[in-house]
Amino acid sequence: MSFLRVSTSLGLASSSTSTHCWPTIHSVAALHTSAARFAAETQKQRHSRVSRQTNVERKTERAHFKDENKPHVVLGTRPGDEAKWLNCDLRKVLVTAEELASLPPPPTGGDVQPPLYANFGLDGLDGVESLDYQKKFFFEHLPDATKYSEIAPEIADKLVAVDGAVKLLNPEDVRMYLTVQDKELEKARQLARMVDLRNANARGIAFENRRRIIAAFSPTGNTSDSGYPEVQVALLTMKIRNVWSHLLERKKDLHGRRAVRLLVHQRAKMLKYIKRIDRDRYDRILQRVALEPESVEGELVV
Repeated sequence: MSFLRVSTSLGLASSSTSTHCWPTIHSVAALHTSAARFAAETQKQRHSRVSRQTNVERKTERAHFKDENKPHVVLGTRPGDEAKWLNCDLRKVLVTAEELASLPPPPTGGDVQPPLYANFGLDGLDGVESLDYQKKFFFEHLPDATKYSEIAPEIADKLVAVDGAVKLLNPEDVRMYLTVQDKELEKARQLARMVDLRNANARGIAFENRRRIIAAFSPTGNTSDSGYPEVQVALLTMKIRNVWSHLLERKKDLHGRRAVRLLVHQRAKMLKYIKRIDRDRYDRILQRVALEPESVEGELVV
């Protein structure tokens, strides 16, 4: 009996049209589309939306422009502004291997021609002797003095008697004199080739560039006075650019990457010290070594 009652109940329930089982839908949701929403918005809302969109686009454009024109953290110049480096004081005092290679070769005979760029300190930067004096001393006075010491004493006495007029000597004395003279001229040519910076290695060129930087950036102009912070900034900038040029050719040099990172932070620390003691000196040294303030201030990510 219980089974029949359950079946009857289920049958009645399935055929029932009670409102408790099928509730009536009293409202219909509207279709939300952009066109409908824009049509429903007021003029003030439309103006606010367009203004917000324009501000976002301008902000994105300014950020993109700032990233594109951000100074290089290593080189210190902005993209496309390489002329600032080429015209700065530091670049003008440096001698590169490319410039030395472009010079004409020295003559093999004739008079002695002093080198345009000399090594071993024969550059007149010491402040004691000028460059012209050094060239005359080593390539004119020294060969003449050595020549008179090499010839026979009797020939030297004859030259003194005739005030150096070689033509007044007898042919044999003239031949001996010219032999010694040619020998001393060849020695002077060999000395010119030895001190020529074109025949120096990378260490020799770097040594000469350090002397030039110290003489140009030190207030005293002394090549041995490298303690000024401006001199240190210029020396560090030269090292940074040399290492960076090496890294462009050897991209997998991990030691070089670490070295340039340390040099960049060391230069920033030195510039921070100059800025703290004298703002005018800070602005002046940035201009002389072609550095933008944004490339040395704040957090540096190399």
